[in-house]
Amino acid sequence: MPGGDFHPWLFFILAAWILICGLGVVAFKKVMYSAASMVACFLGVAFAYALLNAPLVAVVQILVYVGAISIVIIFAIMLTEVQDGGYDLFFNRQAVLAAPLAVAAAAVLTVVVVTADVGQIGDKALNPSVKGISLLLFKGYVFPFELVSLVLVAAMIGALVLARKEEEKS
Repeated sequence: MPGGDFHPWLFFILAAWILICGLGVVAFKKVMYSAASMVACFLGVAFAYALLNAPLVAVVQILVYVGAISIVIIFAIMLTEVQDGGYDLFFNRQAVLAAPLAVAAAAVLTVVVVTADVGQIGDKALNPSVKGISLLLFKGYVFPFELVSLVLVAAMIGALVLARKEEEKS
């Protein structure tokens, strides 16, 4: 690893942290607990980036995911006033089709990762500066960047529509 300070035991602790928090996202019955677990998972990923000597990616992870995405999701939860969700919402009749597809996707990804020649990538990878990344993001990829913001606005509007439908039913 770059810098020579990569500690496998610390990575395994972070991996266990991320896995436990990821399971908490889908296992908690209270939606706010799931959101808090998601924030902890995002922080674990940021720490993993920091461990891999990618401080820019770690800071972006904290700013974008922990800061922006998590706040949008928490606001959506607060606006819909849904405090808990039954397990029947997660494990329904679609799980019969989703489980084999998830296993097949995991098998394909495992085959791709195992057969890919990723040993050479570290030697050829570039380490761009913050200025280079910002120029690429705001000049070359400005349309996808703005498209993501529209998707987030659409998600917020969807949460409001769902909240209004719940009020009309009761």
